[in-house]
Amino acid sequence: MILKQFRVMVGNNNTYTNSYLVMDEITKEAILIDAPGAIDKIYNYIENANGELKSAILTHCHGDHIAGLAELKKCYPNVKIYIHESEKEAILDDSITLCSFLNIPVNTIKADYFLKEDDLVKFGNQSATIIHTPGHTKGSICILIGDALFSGDTMFKRTYGRTDLKTSSEEEMLSSIRDKLLKLPENTILYPGHGANSILREEKQFYHIKKG
Repeated sequence: MILKQFRVMVGNNNTYTNSYLVMDEITKEAILIDAPGAIDKIYNYIENANGELKSAILTHCHGDHIAGLAELKKCYPNVKIYIHESEKEAILDDSITLCSFLNIPVNTIKADYFLKEDDLVKFGNQSATIIHTPGHTKGSICILIGDALFSGDTMFKRTYGRTDLKTSSEEEMLSSIRDKLLKLPENTILYPGHGANSILREEKQFYHIKKG
């Protein structure tokens, strides 16, 4: 598995959003996890690697994770956009995506496929497993590929995402983390939507002390 991280400043968010390109080393088929922007850099990376972008999986529908969708579709008209089924309408609802608030164009790109718990998205010889983790939004997901967990805005290093936004829930967030993510193997590497990477064994210690 080839993994490339892109850090993108979106609108007036004043923080970087992480986007991840994951490529099968043999077939060169790839998926993109979140599309905040920097599509030119992603395109150049894929071209230089002789890769083929198959899908873009969105961890949730907030504007700082979807701002690059229109440009992505221009570069890759056949790329398939995946999002959780609970975000089907939300991805087009500016009151939920917060695109205007972030001072970015309101999203008009629809998703092609709608995910649910335990779905698999295949690329080459790899599979991405979908974990539904409501809390930051109703349809937030995390994506597990081997020992890599792409956690969107559900779990960050030593903290978790906001729960004071439309469709957010503090109760669901803590349940998602405790009942799903913290039960994954301790050597699982955390790749969050913002900030630094971590490893689950350290996050388990944090939640045991701080949240337990």
